[in-house]
Amino acid sequence: MWVLIKSPCSGYASDMNDPVSQGGPQVREHVNRRALRDGVFSRLVEMLLGHQFAPGESLNIDRLAQEFGVSPTPVREALVELEHTGLVSRVALRGYRVAAPLTPAEIGQLNDARLIVELGALEIALREPESLKPHLEATHAHHLETVEAIRSAPPATTTAERIAAYREYFDADWAFHLAIMRHANNRFIVQMADSLGSHVHRMRQTVELGLNDMTEATLEHGRVLKALQDDELEQVRAALRAHLEAVRSRSLADSATEESLHAEEARTPATEGH
Repeated sequence: MWVLIKSPCSGYASDMNDPVSQGGPQVREHVNRRALRDGVFSRLVEMLLGHQFAPGESLNIDRLAQEFGVSPTPVREALVELEHTGLVSRVALRGYRVAAPLTPAEIGQLNDARLIVELGALEIALREPESLKPHLEATHAHHLETVEAIRSAPPATTTAERIAAYREYFDADWAFHLAIMRHANNRFIVQMADSLGSHVHRMRQTVELGLNDMTEATLEHGRVLKALQDDELEQVRAALRAHLEAVRSRSLADSATEESLHAEEARTPATEGH
């Protein structure tokens, strides 16, 4: 089963503004091509998160196209989009390779960029706070439902099951942030935020360490929503900033834990060999 994770270029404008809604053969072809590209993108993310490729490994477009049963074009387009997330990198004259996990410095820079984009979007969204409320209430409720479903479900026994659960969680988590950015009514803001791939990188850490901050994230989202419901706009700003800074701290802490685990794994074979 292919896990669907929306690619950065999938489009977030209203369906009423999307040429896809206008109909016609050319539009249908556009829809089919985009759906194919997004499916390949989703499958590649699943494989990357599932460690089916090693860091630095070359990604052969023709081989992937044959494996997926598609032409090379959607694979090439998906890899272009994946490059924006930082999961793959393009080397001149050599094609695409699997990127190594972000360094602590890169994680800090990524979250700094996210903070700038999201707080800027919030400023615009708060020009019409009343119309933002129902969207944020709906996404927060869905986030809570997703957390409860994950907690009540039997433990995942395979990597694919874990990735599917993490995808559901991070889709719900990211939807809360998207509700704010979409309310700014500026598609470039959403594209900028999504192209950072911050939620994908957080998911990558989660595959290694497990979902360990669901409670914190939902509480922090709840504080943002409560301040909005109380018409305390300064508190909304402060709560979102505090949440994003907390995410940064948790990401950095998880990065340190990953480094320790990998160092221990590297030492274990040598120790057993003596």
